[in-house]
Amino acid sequence: MLPYLKEGDIVFFKKYKKNKSILKNRQIVIFNHPIKNKNLIKRINSVNQNNIEVIGDNIEFSEDSNKFGLINNEKIIGIVTSKLNIPKLKNFLIQKN
Repeated sequence: MLPYLKEGDIVFFKKYKKNKSILKNRQIVIFNHPIKNKNLIKRINSVNQNNIEVIGDNIEFSEDSNKFGLINNEKIIGIVTSKLNIPKLKNFLIQKN
């Protein structure tokens, strides 16, 4: 699968609210890495009551649940709703000027 997000893309997301937000397979989520002090953006592969399994679109090189296991829902920051890539933003700004 080709990566949906590329370096430099700007993502928009809705904040994850425990017991209010609905998580589904194939959604893209932002979450705190379970081991390292950093945030990741990955696609949900499976959902259970308190955990999700995440995978990267570029599976061969992805740091995902295959390496660090399931993610507790409390680690989720938000659910990606859309993206804006830089070339489109640059074209928009050039047209405005």
